[in-house]
Amino acid sequence: MEFQCISCGAALDSTSGMVKCPYCGSMNQVATVVLTESLRIETINEVASILIPRWTALPASVTEIFSTGTDNQSSVSVHIVQGESDHISKNRNVGNFTFDEIAPAPRAKPRIQFTFEVRAEGRLIVTALNLETQKEQTFPAMRLEINQRKK
Repeated sequence: MEFQCISCGAALDSTSGMVKCPYCGSMNQVATVVLTESLRIETINEVASILIPRWTALPASVTEIFSTGTDNQSSVSVHIVQGESDHISKNRNVGNFTFDEIAPAPRAKPRIQFTFEVRAEGRLIVTALNLETQKEQTFPAMRLEINQRKK
């Protein structure tokens, strides 16, 4: 994230807190970058459960382990939204991610670890890792709503 020095207009590179300008030496307070709305995941019956709450300072990440709901399921799908409603349809769609190539197994046996990383510039990076086979997949970055707030 790039900010400007109040005293001389020089570019400052920081995500939060105080930073000293390398040109004029003045101390500048920079904005904290935060999520303006919660990052949520769809669970049973179209319920949107919170992964990362709104006003969380960025960067931030969370890791969750998911599994299959039926025997011999070959993939796990994850639906991500951003908003404050517990109902999936009342939030802004961010993306759907499907991790496939899961070996046939009884329901709930495969364990897929999903990491949701929100970078300071508002990009969401989702990575899935099959804990049994160590197969990993990273999904294309999605853009989230963020805001800069003075500390």
